[in-house]
Amino acid sequence: ERYLAKVKALLHQELSAENGDVAPLLQASNGCSKNGAYGSDEDSERTGPDGEEDSAMEMEEAAASSSSSSSVPTLRARKARRSRSNGESKKSPASSRVTRSSGRQPTILSIFSKGSNKRKSEEVNGEVKQEVMNVEKEEEELEEKEQDEKRIKIETKEGLEIKDEITQVKTTTPAKTTPPKCVDCRQYLDDPDLKFFQGDPDDALEEPEMLTDERLSLFDANEDGFESYEDLPQHKVTSFSVYDKRGHLCPFDTGLIERNIELYFSGAVKPIYDDNPCLDGGVRAKKLGPINAWWITGFDGGEKALIGFTTAFADYILMEPSEEYAPIFALMQEKIYMSKIVVEFLQNNCDVSYEDLLNKIETTVPPAGLNFNRFTEDSLLRHAQFVVEQVESYDEAGDSDEPPVLITPCMRDLIKLAGVTLGKRRAVRRQAIRHPTKIDKDKGPTKATTTKLVYLIFDTFFSEQIEKDEKEDDKENAMKRRRCGVCEVCQQPECGKCKACQNMVKFGGSGRSKQACLQRRCPNLAVREADEDEEVDDNIPEMPSPKKMLQGRKKKQNKSRISWVGEPIKSDGKKDYYQRVCIDSETLEVGDCVSVSPDDPTKPLYLARVTAMWEDSSGQMFHAHWFCPGSDTVLGATSDPLELFLVDECEDMQLSYIHGKVKVIYKAPSENWSMEGGLDMEIKMVEDDGRTYFYQMWYDQEYARFESPPKTQPTEDNKYKFCMSCTRLDEVRHKEIPKVAEPLEEGDGKMFYAMATKNGVQYRVGDGVYLLPEAFSFSMKPASPAKRPKKEAVDEELHPEHYRKYSEYIKGSNLDAPDPYRVGRIKEIFCNIRSNGKPNEADIKLRICKFYRPENTHKSMKASYHADINLLYWSDEETTVDFRAVQGRCMVVYGEDLTESIQDYSAGGLDRFYFLEAYNAKTKSFEDPPNHARNSGNKGKGKGKGKGKGKGKSSVSCEQSEQEPAELKLPKLRTLDVFSGCGGLSEGFHQAGVSETLWAIEMWEPAAQAFRLNNPGTTVFTEDCNVLLKLVMSGEKTNSLGQKLPQKGDVEMLCGGPPCQGFSGMNRFNSRTYSKFKNSLVVSFLSYCDYYRPRFFLLENVRNFVSFKRSMVLKLTLRCLVRMGYQCTFGVLQVG
Repeated sequence: ERYLAKVKALLHQELSAENGDVAPLLQASNGCSKNGAYGSDEDSERTGPDGEEDSAMEMEEAAASSSSSSSVPTLRARKARRSRSNGESKKSPASSRVTRSSGRQPTILSIFSKGSNKRKSEEVNGEVKQEVMNVEKEEEELEEKEQDEKRIKIETKEGLEIKDEITQVKTTTPAKTTPPKCVDCRQYLDDPDLKFFQGDPDDALEEPEMLTDERLSLFDANEDGFESYEDLPQHKVTSFSVYDKRGHLCPFDTGLIERNIELYFSGAVKPIYDDNPCLDGGVRAKKLGPINAWWITGFDGGEKALIGFTTAFADYILMEPSEEYAPIFALMQEKIYMSKIVVEFLQNNCDVSYEDLLNKIETTVPPAGLNFNRFTEDSLLRHAQFVVEQVESYDEAGDSDEPPVLITPCMRDLIKLAGVTLGKRRAVRRQAIRHPTKIDKDKGPTKATTTKLVYLIFDTFFSEQIEKDEKEDDKENAMKRRRCGVCEVCQQPECGKCKACQNMVKFGGSGRSKQACLQRRCPNLAVREADEDEEVDDNIPEMPSPKKMLQGRKKKQNKSRISWVGEPIKSDGKKDYYQRVCIDSETLEVGDCVSVSPDDPTKPLYLARVTAMWEDSSGQMFHAHWFCPGSDTVLGATSDPLELFLVDECEDMQLSYIHGKVKVIYKAPSENWSMEGGLDMEIKMVEDDGRTYFYQMWYDQEYARFESPPKTQPTEDNKYKFCMSCTRLDEVRHKEIPKVAEPLEEGDGKMFYAMATKNGVQYRVGDGVYLLPEAFSFSMKPASPAKRPKKEAVDEELHPEHYRKYSEYIKGSNLDAPDPYRVGRIKEIFCNIRSNGKPNEADIKLRICKFYRPENTHKSMKASYHADINLLYWSDEETTVDFRAVQGRCMVVYGEDLTESIQDYSAGGLDRFYFLEAYNAKTKSFEDPPNHARNSGNKGKGKGKGKGKGKGKSSVSCEQSEQEPAELKLPKLRTLDVFSGCGGLSEGFHQAGVSETLWAIEMWEPAAQAFRLNNPGTTVFTEDCNVLLKLVMSGEKTNSLGQKLPQKGDVEMLCGGPPCQGFSGMNRFNSRTYSKFKNSLVVSFLSYCDYYRPRFFLLENVRNFVSFKRSMVLKLTLRCLVRMGYQCTFGVLQVG
């Protein structure tokens, strides 16, 4: 009874306590707080080590649950909401206590409830007391064990070592997890400083609607303010906040905009003339953007640096940030204002030192409203990268005649002190940030695997995308990387006027200076060039100015310099030909190569081969067969400076113009050329001593073709004056001269012939020919296209948009496209007979039958839209044309006479036409063609008016002309198709019958599967082409899947179209890293060509490939192929 009375008194005391006293008891009892969250271990350890207070509290808790009805649902609710966190141990003390209490308390409650309702004897009470005491002892033992566990956990977290004999429980430290980041702004989501945009007011407008608000209009209806409708409007924005798509406030100078992360901003937009940063008079706008660019301006001496945003609709100048965005914006202010100070100081002080710049910065008072009081050297060095990038950007935006600010001495010192990286504005920042959710399987684009030859040529252009060999970083390559080779300055030729050019060997100098043209200083490396120029100038002694030679004037020099050696080897009329000549103690022979002084001293020396020397009334002369330097070809500045090209140009020159003797070596392809691919060959063909050059190709200047040199050998009769250029030009002129052959008979003052030739092509009676559009006209004149009415005088102030309705330009219009060739059939070939009785073979005439195209009929142009492009109409109209109007030969047949389908006939060859009907222009009707048009054997009589003498010959000649040359059955080329896709390019070669695709490389699995279905016999590699090339170059025979790799000598033709994303004009982001790696696949493709050395090579790409980066990729591609020894050219095809 005393025990029960003591328990009742204790319970009564606790139940009557205030709520503030009950909460700590409950918290110590089960580890729960009022909100249902469990307390820490420290809170649970406030009980004594013996566990008595815990036992008493559990009994009090049980009594409270039975006596107080209001506390029961609260306690259950707390237990129901409880969930174990990831870092919580499975055997935490709180959980053990809850489990233990739920298991022991029903026995106490049942005994307590029975004792309170009934009177028990002393024996029963004693048993109850004994049972309660046993329970208390068990809980004391468990509490001691729990306290030890808790103590071990606490000391483990603090890094202490516990030496306790009782402790036998081992604990493990939970693994550290990386805090989550926002996928857009890259800020930590658990960062307490992360702020969210609070939202726009209800009256905020969208950007297009805001821009049309009358409060922002600068002009009224009666004013004319816009000079150009292409300019973006400019406004100011105040109380602005910048945030990402998820609403996180974020800075805009950390490279997010450069990485194409969409950032937006909100605020009050004000007119450009309003300088008040308050909200009055502003238009509240929401979610302006995304921001395309941010920029700094105001380098005109003003107090503040103006920061602006550019969106797709307008430019905005920032005024004051919002209260929530002010802390973020303040962090960017220091470096922005510092860049303004530096640029303005260097504008007017080009030769200042670093100390002068530092003094200017430290004495400048920051504008009011910033969080710092003064600028220091530490802040300058801390923000040096940003400041230098702004100076670079400032130089790029300047005029071409302005000296760059970046090369001033103080900026160069700053770059050295701070270790600034030049030429990588924002690119380094973009590459340093990696997407955290990137799948491990996708490791991104691989660097291009290249052969050494391709690597040395393309290294300056794709330096970041080509896999480099550390061993190749020798001095030669380091010097090569000094010039970027891409910018406009690097691509222009030497001026020939500056001191550096005049010292070059190519301009007649000594070549000792080794300085580049002063007009070709690469701006991307101007700082390094400026530093090196200072060092070089200190070591080069002053040289006297070179004497001006008289090569600019056609003045004969002293006869004593030039003297013939030996007797003339041939006398031809008034010319005496010699084999040798001595010029300034230097002997020249016929066949030697010389440098020739040009008329313009600013041009480099011309190089030529001496093919003949003679003396006549004009003096001592020689015949020069010119060489073309690589810089004068399509290669431009990308060519090898020592490589020359043969051209069909020659000239007679005076010997006094010869500057000196040079050595030009012909580099013929080796006999084992196809197996030398991929070897570590030197890029230099000859040593650069200023007088040694080489050539391996002939260059066609009209079509930009590189071909093997023609093999024309001299004869014994013309060996003393043989000129390869003259011989070839004579052959071309001879072929261009029209000639007639196989005369038939004479009649009516004319001489008829069966055949005429022009440009090596034979034209016979009955052949179809192409003629110039102006060669003849048609009886039916098609309706001229409707012309737009002329512009009428309109009041532009009253109708300012009137000009848009009457624009003469129509995108995609074919009105200015040239007309196609006329098509006719030769009926007669004749020449008029002169008064002396001989035919005038210089004036050849043709009598032809006209063919109508569908657009030449009365149906006009619309008829051609639904007709076959090879369809013609026969007509009985005839006309006489000049043979010079003939442009080529074609085949015209009657469709019903074909033994195959019209489609197969048209696809069987070029220049094939057919007709099914005849057209009568008088009646504007279509009729059946006459029999003589349908009969292929009766193509007309040899001459007109029914005279039959020429009939037999004409028929024979017609039959001969009708016979097509037999098709040559050549073995198909073993082809490798790289970047094959589903096989479109290979299919074209298959249809042409020239190749058999045995291997294909396509990384995209769906396209590779389609290629396998289209070409079952082809081995398709579904791997990265760079990986495959590396395997082949390392000597592997198979890939990882066991597929056999093609080896050297296996591939006879290589074709492919490297990805065009980087070159396409439709790609706005073709200068970013992804597109650069795509572009570098051109280098990989050329490396395939260099390694396998196939007989034929074809590279296909988009039109913009020709003009991309000032045609640099095209030029370097041709440079690679020429260096390999390929005859090559390029063309822009009409494929639409």
